[in-house]
Amino acid sequence: MTILVTGFQPFDNRSVNASWIAANSLASTNNVIALELPVVWGTPWTELGSAIKQHKPEIVISMGEGRQGWFDIETVARNGRSERQDNLGQLPTGPIKAAGPATIDATISAQPLQQSLLDLGYPIRISEDAGAFLCEETLYSLELLKQNFDCLKTVVFVHLPPFETILTANSESGICDTEFLQKFASALLDNVRKMPF
Repeated sequence: MTILVTGFQPFDNRSVNASWIAANSLASTNNVIALELPVVWGTPWTELGSAIKQHKPEIVISMGEGRQGWFDIETVARNGRSERQDNLGQLPTGPIKAAGPATIDATISAQPLQQSLLDLGYPIRISEDAGAFLCEETLYSLELLKQNFDCLKTVVFVHLPPFETILTANSESGICDTEFLQKFASALLDNVRKMPF
């Protein structure tokens, strides 16, 4: 089984992105390919499409930075973009896909995945607001690409707390540092692998 994991480049003048730390930590795992996505409007579709065409993964796990204190499994992707500059200083020029549906429900079985990670002590929620930035565009693109590539059986998008922010896990206060992100990424990968197609 080939698995593609993705994270993002840093943005908003940050020096690191928690999602890339998490994704890149899985690159040494057998049959896992890590891809760092640019924080640039329009790139999720092209970058993901190219990687899926090349590597033919059965699973894609994408991650991005979200809300402090929480991990969020995103379950709705909207065909809209916020008026927000990307890393090139560009504003969006329209919807993600001009002829695409207004919303797409995520195909992942979010509740069993959430429960598995809650049982491990991670503060994780199910979210219906992916943020209308590049993370939402990534989930929207993934769900459309899943319809276009027969090899692709499972896609999931999870927001992670920003790097070095405070969170509570296993009833203890801690920091979302490199070690914590690596452990979460490994747990996420293991539990997504176990899910039925």
